[in-house]
Amino acid sequence: MPRFYTWNASNFQRRKQGDAVPGYPDVRSTDALGRMYTVHPKNDECFYLRLLLVNVRGPTSFETLKNVNGVIFPTYRTACEELNLLENDTHWDTTIAEAIISASPSQIRTLFAIIISTCFPSNPCNLWHKYKDNMSEDMLHQIRITSRNHDVEMNEEIHNRALLLIEDMCYLVCGSLNR
Repeated sequence: MPRFYTWNASNFQRRKQGDAVPGYPDVRSTDALGRMYTVHPKNDECFYLRLLLVNVRGPTSFETLKNVNGVIFPTYRTACEELNLLENDTHWDTTIAEAIISASPSQIRTLFAIIISTCFPSNPCNLWHKYKDNMSEDMLHQIRITSRNHDVEMNEEIHNRALLLIEDMCYLVCGSLNR
């Protein structure tokens, strides 16, 4: 856009200087710097849209921003993932894996809450699914003791209890949970 237009007095005006654009009379083109405001990662879709706008050359619509190698992705985030624009979660995966060695499930839940609240991992759901049993072990143990049934297995209800505790911890860590 800055290549063909300038922004003056709250409206766009065609450039008067620069090289003539072949096939378009009275249109001039020049290399120009444009301004794009920063977006906080908590504002998910806007953040990923901005990331695509900065990295994809010559998009003609919002739909073409989601098109990667002929596949149209449902969200800007998935398009960013496919283009490898997001950092991977190896660091956070390693951090939680190391914590499992010596930390209690409660401590692991706290660590997970801190990571998802303040560090913005690219795919927190994958981390949850990988470590949900480790974060829920104490609840399983407690249910086995209170029910006097040692055959109780890990299940969705136990995982949901862990998620509720993680949500509470996220509120404590950052004041609100916007994810």
